[in-house]
Amino acid sequence: MKPNPRILIVDDDPDVTAMLQRSLTRRGFRIDKTSSPDEALQKAAETAYDGAILDLVMPGMDGADLAGLIRQKIPGLPVALLTGYTHSPLLSDIERTGIAVFTKPVAVQDLVDFLQKEIG
Repeated sequence: MKPNPRILIVDDDPDVTAMLQRSLTRRGFRIDKTSSPDEALQKAAETAYDGAILDLVMPGMDGADLAGLIRQKIPGLPVALLTGYTHSPLLSDIERTGIAVFTKPVAVQDLVDFLQKEIG
């Protein structure tokens, strides 16, 4: 895997972002985090991320739409969506886009395995 890949985390739950930041930093990832989809888009325009972890359900913009917009800025970016809603109507089209979906509470090792495989 590329040394110290940079990951963008977007989740409106500060406990989730703090846990992911701690866990992924310990495993050698560099983390940028935000709770704002708009700020995430700005960050993606300014920074070459190696992957993104996005909450599916957030105020203002859902993670699926955000993933599409971020991928316009960084084509082919590996994206993991986190959700506590396993029956959300938003999930029906997501798998066809190549975005991985992880159910909360997420096992950090599953995210690490996904990122390592996708980043290479």
